[in-house]
Amino acid sequence: MTEEPIHPVVDIIGAESFAWLSEHFSIKTTLLDVPVEILERVSHVDAVRRDFASNPDAITAIALVTFAYTLAGKRQEARYGSNDLLLVKVLARGEMARRSGERTLENPFWRAPLYELVTGEVGERIRGERFMTNPAAGPE
Repeated sequence: MTEEPIHPVVDIIGAESFAWLSEHFSIKTTLLDVPVEILERVSHVDAVRRDFASNPDAITAIALVTFAYTLAGKRQEARYGSNDLLLVKVLARGEMARRSGERTLENPFWRAPLYELVTGEVGERIRGERFMTNPAAGPE
């Protein structure tokens, strides 16, 4: 019996996490819906690091961002990549804190569809800022 080869990205992210991203992440998905395994990985991503190839946390975060852009019908821009990673990290950490009871999240944005947070107004504001992770980002 021949086993089907696993794609390297699926192997790094994990089959269950990749299946959730590709089959269940939709325009209705909020932070409340994201599996804890994905939140944990994304919450640990190092947005400053430039070598993401072997980092499961970064690859999971990049996949999450990529699926969000796909849902929005928008094109990602590499120059904003670290800002996008920083955004999903903050969102994941906030949701993890909410789930553990460490804090409540009163801002109505927390209940918005996740893809809109990443690609919409919130994401646009983050991409427009210069951070230590990406000092070249910001308005043209």
